[in-house]
Amino acid sequence: MLIIFLSVLFAASTALLVVLAGSYIINRQRLSRDWLVRTRLMAPLRETVDSSARILRGVEERRGLFDRLLTFRSIGTLVEDEARRAAVRWTANQFGAYVAIGVTAGLVTAPWLPWWFTGFLTVMGGFTPYVLLRVRRGQRERQVEAQIPEALDMLVSSIKAGLSLQAGMQFVGQELPAPVGPEFARFFDEQRLGIDLKQALASFQDRLGTVDARMVVLAITIQRETGGNLAEVLSSIASVIRERIKFRDQVMVLTAESKASAWMLSVLPVIMFFGFEIVNPDYMSELTQSLQGRTLLLYAVVSLVIGMLLLNKFSRIED
Repeated sequence: MLIIFLSVLFAASTALLVVLAGSYIINRQRLSRDWLVRTRLMAPLRETVDSSARILRGVEERRGLFDRLLTFRSIGTLVEDEARRAAVRWTANQFGAYVAIGVTAGLVTAPWLPWWFTGFLTVMGGFTPYVLLRVRRGQRERQVEAQIPEALDMLVSSIKAGLSLQAGMQFVGQELPAPVGPEFARFFDEQRLGIDLKQALASFQDRLGTVDARMVVLAITIQRETGGNLAEVLSSIASVIRERIKFRDQVMVLTAESKASAWMLSVLPVIMFFGFEIVNPDYMSELTQSLQGRTLLLYAVVSLVIGMLLLNKFSRIED
């Protein structure tokens, strides 16, 4: 019965993979053109909420889970937004194809590995593309946070030299490397194409996706509406950002040893379990075959996950 079930899953995954891959091959030229258009124009224009409200909230409009499940386009938009913030050129079709490949790769191991290990690999294969996106986005956000103070210093110098905000953004975009430089240059391009300042700022904030970028956009928006010395405000923000980065680095250094010990203690039982299962399966059969043993395993896994989440929560600095 289990073999039949795994065979059906394998066939369904293979069919899904073929459909998604075929859709991507057929539409790859159109998708490439759409990507170029969306890179310059469509991303800021597709937002339907008020730009000022988005800047003040710092988040995008929230949609209900039921709407996301019923509307595949909404899910695809969320995936593409996540890929855009991670600077990865993935479309929704590509993401679905990678998920199908991961699931299929896990199911292929069914004839050689125990069913529970195959199920674990299948789930991990399905989640791997999303995990890669999140890791890449985290790396990009750290790069953005490291470059923002320098970008603000250059922008302040440009404004003090008599340049407008738009010209200063263009100068920063030309001088700084990725990922911050191209985003400043894109803001200038959007302004030159006639996009409203608030909408261009909201799009700039959404693309960078960091608290520091939100602070910069909010300061520019308030200064445009109430007046004031923008160069002085941006210089103060750059100093605050540098202090935040310095404080966070100090906390990471002080907590590095305890966090590493916690992760090692959490991972060690998992390594020992798989090691005993591979070397001597009979020794672990009491845990994997009996109801009491599986209950204990489930309790152990849940406890480890909760413990790691709590440790991660306690050591995290809220922005």
